[in-house]
Amino acid sequence: MINETSELRIEFKSLKEKSMSVIFRTVERPSDPRVEDSPKKYFPQLVTLGQSVNLNFIAQKMQDRSSLSIGDIRSTMQNFVEKLKEQLLEGKTVNITGLGVFMLAAKSKGEDKAEEVTAKSVESVRICFQANKELKITKTATRAGEKLDLVSLDDYLKGLTNAPSGGGSDDGSEDKPGGGGVDENPLG
Repeated sequence: MINETSELRIEFKSLKEKSMSVIFRTVERPSDPRVEDSPKKYFPQLVTLGQSVNLNFIAQKMQDRSSLSIGDIRSTMQNFVEKLKEQLLEGKTVNITGLGVFMLAAKSKGEDKAEEVTAKSVESVRICFQANKELKITKTATRAGEKLDLVSLDDYLKGLTNAPSGGGSDDGSEDKPGGGGVDENPLG
């Protein structure tokens, strides 16, 4: 029974690793959208799987690796957002080591003369983010957990239809005793 549980965990982990891939689909677009009747080409377009994650989800994932409570993490992150906005409204950029730089950018139509530029020239302001090199994702990463694995949508869907069926859930507890998988032996 223990050997069977180990095999199921390995199989489940390999399925999870497959789901960590970034999926793309092929779309046809003009090669140069600025040029009318430019020749069509095929491009990869990244696909988002599932719903976007929220603050509660991130807090739960962080809590799994820290001694802080989910409430403490959520509160800290909410305070961070408030203080980030406060600093941006004071005209500062905010550089978070390992994450990136947040800054404001203005959108306007432009004026013919420099003296015509006023505060009214600004149509809107947006927050821009530039990732630090530690956060950037590349196809050439050497660390296994940071390597970008691109899979076509067709290959991904084929993999789902060929995947073995079985129990298990992705509750982040696959390596902890009592993780709660359907086929897991509760006595170890």
